[in-house]
Amino acid sequence: MGGLALKSVKTRRYERAEFDVISEELLHTIRQRFMNVTMPLFYRNKKSFGDADILVGNTDGINMRDYITETFKPNEIFHNGNCYSFDYKELQVDIINVSTKEEFDTNKMYLSYNDLGNFIGRIAQGFGMKYGQEGLWYEHYFKGMNIGRIPISTDYKVIFKFLGLSYEKWEQGFDELEDIFEYIVTSPYFNWEMFQLKNLNKINRERNLKRKSYMSFLEFMAKNVADSNHLYQFDKSQEVYNDMIGEAFPESDLKLQIRKLEYEYCKNLYIKSKFNGGDVMRKFGLEGKVLGDAMTGFKDYINTGVCDGYDNFMVREDKETIYNLFNIYIQLKKELS
Repeated sequence: MGGLALKSVKTRRYERAEFDVISEELLHTIRQRFMNVTMPLFYRNKKSFGDADILVGNTDGINMRDYITETFKPNEIFHNGNCYSFDYKELQVDIINVSTKEEFDTNKMYLSYNDLGNFIGRIAQGFGMKYGQEGLWYEHYFKGMNIGRIPISTDYKVIFKFLGLSYEKWEQGFDELEDIFEYIVTSPYFNWEMFQLKNLNKINRERNLKRKSYMSFLEFMAKNVADSNHLYQFDKSQEVYNDMIGEAFPESDLKLQIRKLEYEYCKNLYIKSKFNGGDVMRKFGLEGKVLGDAMTGFKDYINTGVCDGYDNFMVREDKETIYNLFNIYIQLKKELS
């Protein structure tokens, strides 16, 4: 995605007329093998293309590298995550493969209209959320640690409404790249400073530096919205934003899911304080693979013999009981070996 993934072969930009021809050829070919195939949307008057993004669904059990090699016979294939980039008639083709219908739909939403999904993600970040190829979700931090991800929504009408954007306008589409820029600025939560390269992390800064549309957006903001009227301040506490998220997306059970993550995190810390590899190594002289196998085997041993499972057993029993049982387990292993 972006036309810069391939290094060892020559590719070029395609003008609109020839791109329309080759994209239809690619879609027709891929649809001979897969049912769910589409291209993310692009603005109507786009004149040239550095690559062709093609979304392919229901790919479980298919070796995509073998399929691409046999079907298109490219000179180079580059694999990154769920994306395979390859050359075809001097065009970089990016096949984004997904397993489920929901993933197919959410990827199409995020990847449509150049960097619009990226821009929406910056606004969502102000609320402590992430917006991407899986919809909208919340990464929960507890005591400085990211302890889990909570799905928020894939209902884009509700997502766009929450972020202050018109879903109807998105459905109508855009004529020019600048129309996309003007659209994202309509959000009351837009803050042009959030998009400046100096305010991005290293990964996003380096990625966006290579994206022509992102750099054009920076130029657009400098000319049109670099003022105090477009500086929404996300200055409330995360608890306040969580209340807003929970009210807008009640089906996410955000507060309940947060407490569940914290409970599981603290429970694991409590269990490790009672029984851990360091203590086992000191008490029993086990090391390396032998230690790892003994810890895993003991967990299986408890799960087999205790009706409510390992975690509940470890929470309920004291350290002496736990280590006495571990010693019994070790002796049984020796007798059986």
